Amino acid sequence: MKKFPNFDLEEYLNNLNIFFRKHEGDHLEYSICCPDCENNGKTKDEEFKAWINAETGSYCCYRCDSSGSIVRLIQKIEHIPKMTAIKKLLGKISSLEYLSYQLYNDSYFFDEEEDFIREISLPYGFVGFDEAKKRNIFHEYLLKRGISIKYALKNEWGFCKTGYLANRIIVPMFIDNKLVFWQARDVLEEKHPNWGNKKLYKKTLNPQGVSARHVLYNYDVAKNFDEIILVEGFVDAVKAGKNSVAANGKNLHSKQVELLTQTKAKKIILLFDPDAFENGRKNKSSAQKAKDQLESFFDVAEIRLPRGRDAGSYNHNSLQRIIANRLKNQ
Repeated sequence: MKKFPNFDLEEYLNNLNIFFRKHEGDHLEYSICCPDCENNGKTKDEEFKAWINAETGSYCCYRCDSSGSIVRLIQKIEHIPKMTAIKKLLGKISSLEYLSYQLYNDSYFFDEEEDFIREISLPYGFVGFDEAKKRNIFHEYLLKRGISIKYALKNEWGFCKTGYLANRIIVPMFIDNKLVFWQARDVLEEKHPNWGNKKLYKKTLNPQGVSARHVLYNYDVAKNFDEIILVEGFVDAVKAGKNSVAANGKNLHSKQVELLTQTKAKKIILLFDPDAFENGRKNKSSAQKAKDQLESFFDVAEIRLPRGRDAGSYNHNSLQRIIANRLKNQ
């Protein structure tokens, strides 16, 4: 399979003693007897009506109209939950391959291939902190936020002085050591001439064509820990420590949950801003929604900070003490 180069579909079908037919034309396809026909009100398929695209892993039954990705097909064949099916592919694929594949199959079946998450370039005008010849407003911004220059250097942060991203810190985000996203954060803030005008000014800017909700800041480092702290923004993650990831906002996306399932973590510590724990008039709070998503796969602990304080407003040592004390008392 093109999307999962280490996953052999033919071997998988043979291991389960599933008879198949192989079709070679413009692209390789396999047909099997549909595992879902009876569930969709039809009799058992004995005519190999389910076709699998060997390049994308997408399948479609031309009898009962069941369709989906290879993950869903494995679910149907083995009668297992989605995450169990995903874990059958772990070790055979990387986190980035899996995420790109899932995003592809959420929207396209047997269509022209399109990568949703892929390696990208740093923005035009990017200057790394290792290239800076003298201290400037970007260094001052980091120090004001309690972020060391050493941390910025280690994590390949930089800035832009001119152009569309002028006066912004550039924070790269990696999956499997590949740059897949960056966030450009304004360092002028209230001093910006268009501050407060939502149409003219945005505190953070992102690359086009990639969603912040599909990636996690600091993922490659945190994925090796048994416990992961989930925060909102990258400044919060810096303060929370090496085992923290940032969701890039108050809402946790299902694809971010799936990324977390591919880590070594058994426990997630939810450390969102205080207002994320406040319910709306009709809806659950964003923190509760995140907790609901995570509890199927992890032990989940909540840490609520005082109103008006977020993780990024503490220094690293103070926040670590708060986290340790709160977890001890739970």
